[in-house]
Amino acid sequence: MPLYEYACHDCRKIVSVLARRIEGFEPRCPECGGSRLERLISRFAFHQSFQSKLEQLDPKYEKMVDASNPDLSFDSLVKKYRLDRPITKSDQ
Repeated sequence: MPLYEYACHDCRKIVSVLARRIEGFEPRCPECGGSRLERLISRFAFHQSFQSKLEQLDPKYEKMVDASNPDLSFDSLVKKYRLDRPITKSDQ
């Protein structure tokens, strides 16, 4: 159910009205009961998925992170944990 914002000309307040159906809907002010309402253009919000947030990052983002903290750079971590060497099984 959509929530609409109206400016009431009787009590001069901005009110929100929940519309159960659009056809034949005549809004009333919940504050004063007046019917002289003017519909306003409301702000809206939307949520982005994690994937779309990642797509909007600067392509140089990884390099900027590496430059800000060289100890956490990919190359540094590979060397530190010896990830560039093949994994071997040790028989014990």
